[in-house]
Amino acid sequence: MKRTVERIGRPLLHFLHLRLGLTPNQVSWIAFGCSAAAAVTIGSGRLGLGLIFMAVGQIFDGLDGAIAREFGLTSVEGHRLDTILDRASEGLIFLAFAVAGLAPFRLVFLAIVAVLLLTTICDRSKLDPGAKRFALYAGYWVPFPILFEVIFSVNLAAYIIGLLRIDCELQVRMDRLGGDLDTVASRVLAHEAAEAAVLSSGAVRSSHPHAELRVPDETRVAPTPMKAMPSSQADR
Repeated sequence: MKRTVERIGRPLLHFLHLRLGLTPNQVSWIAFGCSAAAAVTIGSGRLGLGLIFMAVGQIFDGLDGAIAREFGLTSVEGHRLDTILDRASEGLIFLAFAVAGLAPFRLVFLAIVAVLLLTTICDRSKLDPGAKRFALYAGYWVPFPILFEVIFSVNLAAYIIGLLRIDCELQVRMDRLGGDLDTVASRVLAHEAAEAAVLSSGAVRSSHPHAELRVPDETRVAPTPMKAMPSSQADR
């Protein structure tokens, strides 16, 4: 689905990057600015306009990664910045609902904590349900306190399942190495050291394929000639 949207919006990506010269990080900051405007608007009681700002921010939030992939600009730093700004955007918007009296502060705080917990492991667990800002659009039909309970429950459950998944994968790797956590690291280091020794010895042999062990001339011992025994001693 994401790839299809990127193909459809490819002219927009080229316009933003090639015509306007915007980098993925700059687009991420634009998305954060829209989310901040949404938080201020929602906090002041203008929910409809705030949701529009939030939607625009989410559009730009999807465009930064699309630009990075389209033009080969992906990086660890860019991913880290995008994650930080995403969590900051969600925190501001969630708090705005509490300030506007649309949801209790306790539920908003719990939802933010659950989202942050999931963020700490989602790159390793590859599990992110995405039930964050999108759920808030249903506020015209479902009370916002219920929506924040859903956000909290879904993200906390994903965090717990993600931890179990990471633990199972770690246990599988440990079993393949045939040891427990205390011995795995030492066995891996010993295996790597043995491989390095084999490679180094092979490199030495290949660099001198016809080398022979020779003894220097000055260290060779000449045979000692036998002296003739006197005839009187030879008859004894």
